[in-house]
Amino acid sequence: MFFRGTRSLAEVPAPAERLGSDVSAPVSADETRLQFLVRRVQDGDLSAFEQLYQLTRMDAARTLQHLVGNRVEVEDLLQETYLRLLTAVKGYRGESRFRTFFYRVCSNVALSHLRWKRRRPEDSFAEPPELVAQGEDPEHEAQRRQAARLVELALERLKPKKRIVFVYYELCGMSPDEIAEAVGSSANTVRSRLHHARLEFNEAMQRLLVARRPGGPHGRP
Repeated sequence: MFFRGTRSLAEVPAPAERLGSDVSAPVSADETRLQFLVRRVQDGDLSAFEQLYQLTRMDAARTLQHLVGNRVEVEDLLQETYLRLLTAVKGYRGESRFRTFFYRVCSNVALSHLRWKRRRPEDSFAEPPELVAQGEDPEHEAQRRQAARLVELALERLKPKKRIVFVYYELCGMSPDEIAEAVGSSANTVRSRLHHARLEFNEAMQRLLVARRPGGPHGRP
């Protein structure tokens, strides 16, 4: 597969923790800490929500960027995600891992945005300029950015629901059962979407790579 295993909330859980949404499975220290903060938020401690935000923001931003494909829009979507979370967390009762609950909020925000975006095909993919990290080899950085751009372009070819399932499985390390709970669908439906999303993603990547070869429509002569 093109990619699998990018960190999710705090870090990718160990294999024993990816068996599904069964709360009887081993719980990581990060998950325990997040649930502790959730209980404090439910008791009215807003400072705990700020801590929750600090612990999850980077992962939320990375996930939303892969889901919507536009860094310019991520900051607004982050604000919407945490506004929704502040309300939704009051109803969290621990039936599933908090990260599953959290990704459900992210997927709802992303799905609404992607559906809106598809109704506005004139909107272009806008990106702010990227700065090369200090000490980073410019050629290596350029290759990294080009590869990331190809992935984002291939992801744009997927329909919203397939894209969310693909990103959650390949980038966030979630199991089909956990994804099903996060997106409000059955595990079989998730597996079907994932299967088709993989085929479509790989096909899109092949077309993009061919197009960028020397002599291709977007390649250098």
